[in-house]
Amino acid sequence: MRKILSTNIRTARETLHITQPRLAEYANISMSYMANIEYCKTWVSDKTLMRIAKALNMEAYELLRPPGGESIAADTEKGTNLHQIAELVNDKKKALKKAAEESLDDLISQIIKLHSAD
Repeated sequence: MRKILSTNIRTARETLHITQPRLAEYANISMSYMANIEYCKTWVSDKTLMRIAKALNMEAYELLRPPGGESIAADTEKGTNLHQIAELVNDKKKALKKAAEESLDDLISQIIKLHSAD
């Protein structure tokens, strides 16, 4: 089962052009845990399986389906646009967070200068 899960995650991830770290981020798990799952070193809880499947725009059972039936790649192609949009939103979120932090740092510096001048 680990090998099937590992292969299906990797295939879906590569089809969507998502890096392992990005998938870990989307699934809200650590990069090392994601790597251990993909390298068949550990198993996942049902909650983790659901988060990974959601991040890949799939159903959890699809990640456990043995190769042979309908292609995992065909299943995931429909989610490519959604993941591209999610990636753009995530990148914009990071940029906004950085800009907000810089703005707050600047404001704190100005307040300190005003307070020091008193």
